[in-house]
Amino acid sequence: MENIYQAYFESLPCFVTVQDRDFRIISANRMFRDNFGDHEGRFCYQIYKQRPEKCEICPVERTFRDGGEYHSDEQVRTLDGRDVCVIVNTTPIRNEKGDIIAVMEMSTDITDIKLLHQQLRESQERYRILFEEVPCYISIQDKDLRIVDANRLHREAFGTSYGGKCYEIYKHRKKECEPCTVRQTFADGKVRTHEEVVTSRDNEQMNVLVNTAPIRNGDGEIEKVIEMSTDITQIRQLQDKLTSVGLLISSISHGIKGLLNGLDGGIYLVNTGL
Repeated sequence: MENIYQAYFESLPCFVTVQDRDFRIISANRMFRDNFGDHEGRFCYQIYKQRPEKCEICPVERTFRDGGEYHSDEQVRTLDGRDVCVIVNTTPIRNEKGDIIAVMEMSTDITDIKLLHQQLRESQERYRILFEEVPCYISIQDKDLRIVDANRLHREAFGTSYGGKCYEIYKHRKKECEPCTVRQTFADGKVRTHEEVVTSRDNEQMNVLVNTAPIRNGDGEIEKVIEMSTDITQIRQLQDKLTSVGLLISSISHGIKGLLNGLDGGIYLVNTGL
């Protein structure tokens, strides 16, 4: 039976050591030896951390102190100079009297997981920066049309309105808009575009071009809808001015045409009289 346990100990897919009260490694499995080399007579902190003294916070020490099982996240360095992130778990080894005579420390390599977490954080940060700084008003709404998130430009224009309903925030009204493109996007998952007139928290009216798109969960179900509104007030004002200029030009053209017609008539009379 002892040989079976030794075989298990040797084949465990993590770094396993058994340490005495001085933190000297008295036994280690094959994976530990392959990555950290000879351990005979050496202390754990010398091998794992290449340091001359015990770590300030040591789970092995805590296990010796009260017999509890502890875990911690650590970074260790292998024999070939690689920095490895590990999650450490300690458990006491007792004799027949129940006294703790050693502590077994199991360190699992989580370097790849840490790297993925770091990449995920960086990706989330990039998307958050894009979300915050994009030059339009963005809100994310739930199925009750409540705003659950909004970007910086939206907050500046409409206030920090988390939990408020979109028609209360945008239109200062008590009833839902008809039709509601957010509800339509929730219903069929389609991207929609339409134009609206909204009112800021300073009671300034703005013409906005609104786009809605679904936000789906891992199962493909629509959980929220993102609404992106671009301020086109200046474009609409320019269009109004151009329309006024067009009407003015048309009126002037009509007047010139009448004048020319009158001149043609006068010339005809002069020529006939002669």
